[in-house]
Amino acid sequence: MSSRPTPGTGQQEAPSRSVVRAFVVWCLVSLLAAWAIFELKAPDPVPASAPQSEFSAERAVAHVRAIARVPHPLGSRADGEARDYLVAQLSALGLSPEVVTGIGTYNGSGAVIAGKTNDVVARLPGTASSGAIMLMAHYDSVSTAPGAADDAAGVAAILETLRALKAGSSLKNDLIVLITDGEEQGLLGAEASASSHPWAKDPGLIMNFEARGNHGPSLLFETGKNNGALINGVAKAAPYPIGSSLFYALYKQLPNDTDFSVFRPTGIPGLNFAFGGHLDAYHSRLDTPGNLDLASLQHHGSYALALVRHFGQMELTNLKQTGDNVFFDWLGSMLITYSERWVIMGEGLATIFLILAIVVSVRNRDVRTGNLVLAGFVCLVVLLSIPVAMTAAGWLLLQLLGSRLLLGDTPANSFLLIGLSLLGAAAGCALLGKLRARFNLQELSLAGLVVVCVLSWTIALLLPAGSYLLFWPFLLSVIGLFVRGRTKSTSPLAQMLRGTLPGAIVAILLFAPVAYLFYVFLTLNLLSIAAVGVLLGLFFCIAIPLINVTVPRSPWPAIALPLLVASVCLGIGVVKSHPSSLHPWPDTLLYSLNADDHTAAWISDDRAPDAYTTQFFGGQAPARKPMPDFLAGSQRSVLAGAAPVVDLQPPISEIEADEQNGDIRTLRMNVRSQRDAHRILVRFDPSVKVSSIKIAGRNLTPRPSSTGLVLLLHGMDAQGADLELALKAPSGISYWVSDYSSGLPTTQQRGEDLMAAQGSDETMVVKKYVLGKPAK
Repeated sequence: MSSRPTPGTGQQEAPSRSVVRAFVVWCLVSLLAAWAIFELKAPDPVPASAPQSEFSAERAVAHVRAIARVPHPLGSRADGEARDYLVAQLSALGLSPEVVTGIGTYNGSGAVIAGKTNDVVARLPGTASSGAIMLMAHYDSVSTAPGAADDAAGVAAILETLRALKAGSSLKNDLIVLITDGEEQGLLGAEASASSHPWAKDPGLIMNFEARGNHGPSLLFETGKNNGALINGVAKAAPYPIGSSLFYALYKQLPNDTDFSVFRPTGIPGLNFAFGGHLDAYHSRLDTPGNLDLASLQHHGSYALALVRHFGQMELTNLKQTGDNVFFDWLGSMLITYSERWVIMGEGLATIFLILAIVVSVRNRDVRTGNLVLAGFVCLVVLLSIPVAMTAAGWLLLQLLGSRLLLGDTPANSFLLIGLSLLGAAAGCALLGKLRARFNLQELSLAGLVVVCVLSWTIALLLPAGSYLLFWPFLLSVIGLFVRGRTKSTSPLAQMLRGTLPGAIVAILLFAPVAYLFYVFLTLNLLSIAAVGVLLGLFFCIAIPLINVTVPRSPWPAIALPLLVASVCLGIGVVKSHPSSLHPWPDTLLYSLNADDHTAAWISDDRAPDAYTTQFFGGQAPARKPMPDFLAGSQRSVLAGAAPVVDLQPPISEIEADEQNGDIRTLRMNVRSQRDAHRILVRFDPSVKVSSIKIAGRNLTPRPSSTGLVLLLHGMDAQGADLELALKAPSGISYWVSDYSSGLPTTQQRGEDLMAAQGSDETMVVKKYVLGKPAK
């Protein structure tokens, strides 16, 4: 005859001993999480003395230094010099590179972007090709960054891969190299080549290499549909695979794009790689060859060389098999992958084990059904309370720091996130300590897994690519509880802990890297804090027996430990949260000349002036207000102050034809910069409804916008751009034309703790044009 267990743990040990045990368990959990994050790393760079058939980051970085000497945006002289270097390097490797000049376009919401691009294309023929493999990266940069990581590293990885391939055996399949221009302005080079180059339809596989920082592992973050055979090949051939179908599934929901996005609609199988550590280097002056992590470059190259050799010898048509795979890396050493067809069956199997564990526990009188249902709702409250507590504390912290909060995965932000996570853990432990007075451990553990079961099914049905994150900890935990219920033991609590420990360990090893990558790619904000909090809450639901060990009968001494460490981490993070030469604060400043009334203004999009921008506003913080006369009609609110007038030639718009046909008015015009500016903007008033645009022979239908059409033209030469627009408008219409060049008419320099943000440090000249009635 069995007896009904009483609520609580049943522990009667000395308080000092239980606190020590809690400390040990927290240390072990922290060490496991740190180990999982540490293994999320790029391979060590290979020296230049390595065999010629190997990829060497120390050899490849020479290309980075040559390409990323200075910023080289589309259409700039430095952009042309980088292109000449690429042609010379590809020729030296025995290829016959071609410079493909075209007009690339991007049709966005309320904005049409076009640019004259010069892509570099080359082809290495295979011995018996079943298709071609395309390696892709872009060689242009933004105007505020030399672009060592973004994307000279991707270009260098391709060049070094080609050299290593030439030193080895021949490939069966062709290899196409596409090094694009104008990616930063809207994927313009990739769009131009995809729409017009005869090789664009040849690839049976595309691999693109990108960066969003200058450090860290290169992550496989995107593939295409029906990726099963492709991912199986990556798992087999890639030497240091790091990637996750969860991140691919989430990435598809975001507006972010790379050159690979242009080819995505074609259905060509593809792999997209990027590293993203040290985000403050992204599009900033910190993106130099000297700051580039050679391990990240090595990781790019390890993928490129190994995968080209693998897929270069196989039948590429086999990659278009139907079906997607779930995949994730295990401690950075191997890629675990299986078909999504197994997801629902796996969830069903785990659910059966959970039901059996509940039935056995009820029969053994370890659990009462009514208590189990109520405990399920309570565990859901625990799951939600942890991210809510972390997000609330994070909001207060972000308000406190304000403009002192740094961008990216800086040491200061890492301390802040660790502190907030410990606060969440302390809140969860406090709740668990209260709940043990009402429920026994078996009830809480099973109830927590019921909550996880519901969420796991939800993810499996809505986001099957990310189902692995909950499924494997859930499956191992319910099997452990089921086995525990079927055996007798003199120490049922210890047996329960041993049964659920594998699931808890797997949860730590899976959750910690995902939480870290959320932080790296989303930065420290309320979304990333909430995401980490949800993962921590899920860990509590999965690992209740383990968490129980950290909460003795008198829980407050054990809870005080994470609170104390959290306070220390938050204090360090707050103290270190300030701009420095290693982590400068980005700001914006533009010089605008209105060519109509010959006045000028300094303009900033920052929330408030800093030590650099203040001097341009008379030492005072101006009120934010629209400045349409200096921003080509834009109504956005900015900081502005009077500026000295510099004699600059305005952009020209020449009307070559103005005809009316019914209610449609057709304009043919040429717009150009007289001062060799790299970008021209044309803005129409909202009353002008543009139905079609032709740019250098490319036809576009702009998307409707309540704010009027904006047309951005990049890299146009001295002849400018020929435009043809069909529109509906009043008899007299007006439009703005402005051009942008890099640099400011000032000798003032920023301190080492400040840097120009993307889009800053440009000089613009604005002119308004007015048209009368058109010719019939």
